[in-house]
Amino acid sequence: MSKKIVIFHLISAVLLFGFFGTVFAQSYIPMEKLPGSPGAATFKDYVLAIYNFAIWAVGIAALLMISIGGFMYFTAAGNTSKTTKAKEIISDALIGVVVTMVAWLVLYVINPDLVNINLSRLGTLHSDRVQE
Repeated sequence: MSKKIVIFHLISAVLLFGFFGTVFAQSYIPMEKLPGSPGAATFKDYVLAIYNFAIWAVGIAALLMISIGGFMYFTAAGNTSKTTKAKEIISDALIGVVVTMVAWLVLYVINPDLVNINLSRLGTLHSDRVQE
């Protein structure tokens, strides 16, 4: 073996196995506090955070796609294939927003509690201390 390969493998081994001490430097605390919520986080807090994130993600994704489509439309310079592609992107983003809003509206009309997540009836999970 050449000297360069041996040195490369030694350096790789040191870098790969040399940082286990920093990985185990701090113990894990289960269900840490979410930012903005008082006390320790529960399963309900996580479900509500994921639900709110999903609602915001749809709006942000639609805004991003409309912006990309608008940029493509303005920079098409009269090219019909590029303007058609830009219009398709914008219309697809708007259709996605409309479908999401209609789905929310249908659930709200059926039962308003389907869109207002209230997990207060879900009790807290009790468990023994996590084995360390």
